[in-house]
Amino acid sequence: MKEIFLLIFEIFKALIEIVWEKIKYILKIVWIRFFGYEEIPPREEEGVEEWGVTGESEWPGIKEIETKGPSEKMTFPPPAVPELPENYGENRIVLMPRDPLCLFCYWELQQNKIDNFMKNLYTLAHDAKLALRVYDVTNILFDGKNANKYFDIELVQWAKDWYIHVDEPNRSFCIDIGFLTSDGTFHPLIRSNTITTPRTYPSEIIDKKWICVENLYKKMYADIGFDITKEVYERTSAEVQKLFPQFLSSCELAD
Repeated sequence: MKEIFLLIFEIFKALIEIVWEKIKYILKIVWIRFFGYEEIPPREEEGVEEWGVTGESEWPGIKEIETKGPSEKMTFPPPAVPELPENYGENRIVLMPRDPLCLFCYWELQQNKIDNFMKNLYTLAHDAKLALRVYDVTNILFDGKNANKYFDIELVQWAKDWYIHVDEPNRSFCIDIGFLTSDGTFHPLIRSNTITTPRTYPSEIIDKKWICVENLYKKMYADIGFDITKEVYERTSAEVQKLFPQFLSSCELAD
């Protein structure tokens, strides 16, 4: 009997708890409905950070984070990008146009090439100066001796690039870098690429032959004995312009 009584008591207790939860839920809904707000729990106080304390010593170090698979890993923070090297171990000079009246070039010369070259100059090597010789090679096949004209630029020591001002636009140039000796002789080391500067005026080339749509259709319909109407002209004109856009213009038919 005692066990049965305890079982009935537990069942009754469970039913009371369920009913009480339902009653609390209904009371909450009524409260919100009539008073329009819900009780807000008290806010937890945040810790006050001391000014100037960043916690840098507690920052995590470099960690490896798996991305797509166990073999592909990314480091965080990412490694620093290495700086560009001072030289690439080459002997070359590159020329490019900056604007119609100015060029820009840069070069790289290895010391062993300079030393070997200076040995061949013998007594002239002591006062030889590094220089650029700028050739105007417009409309010619340059062989090193047939330039239209040229001029020299003496370089300061340790220079690795230079701006070159020219007198005329729309010209082709190439340059040599070498040594200029006291007797006025230029001894080239290496030669640059050839470039052409842009013009300072619009192109003088003008297309002379155009197809005039209106005159073309008048001629077509006249040959078959029909008068062209505005509606037919506009419809046919649109179709032909789709087929031949590169040959059509609003100008008159050229002779």
